[in-house]
Amino acid sequence: MKYEQLAQKIADLEAEAAIELVLQLVESGEEPAAILAACRKGMEGVGKRFESGEYFVADLMLSASSFQEIMQLLGPALSAGIRQMESKGKVVIATVKEDIHDIGKNLVIAMLSANGFEVIDLGVNVDPDVICKAVIREQPHILALSCLLTSTLDGIEATIAELAKQGLRDKVKVIVGGAPLTAKLAQQFGADAYGEDAYDAVPQCLALMEGV
Repeated sequence: MKYEQLAQKIADLEAEAAIELVLQLVESGEEPAAILAACRKGMEGVGKRFESGEYFVADLMLSASSFQEIMQLLGPALSAGIRQMESKGKVVIATVKEDIHDIGKNLVIAMLSANGFEVIDLGVNVDPDVICKAVIREQPHILALSCLLTSTLDGIEATIAELAKQGLRDKVKVIVGGAPLTAKLAQQFGADAYGEDAYDAVPQCLALMEGV
């Protein structure tokens, strides 16, 4: 019953109540994996309400923030082990060179993490060569690239081109997203998928994993 309550509070954006309930569950010795499963169910509810138009981007941001706080409460080492055990795929994500915006990227991280993906965040303003080195080091299934400014669209194209130059393009699936991007541009740049928003990134990445 408490797990159902936790999922409902997260879906209803009752962040403080959800975090308090997580603390109670942890203190009572409940399995972190079960707590995490309930949180993911709640985040799925948030996503469905966003898809239906009931929730907006600000609501996604609130749910993402509370989910990240809950993950910290569960313990970084333990939750990392849980993510690895249940992982639906490994994703490296970055905001491209000369773009310092991270809200969209962080929303995608929260949504992917809540849906069972292992996500490695390279941060913002990341050079194509640094991203390529991360692909070599981490060997992810998916590389997610984000930008917010029209002036930084070149960073998306340059990164995908650098992957090809270093012989890495066929070793990782690439999904791109951000305000100035469209599905047509994503295709022109050579990406495998385009995420219209943070919620859309989840089914897109799941579809990419089917081809891995």
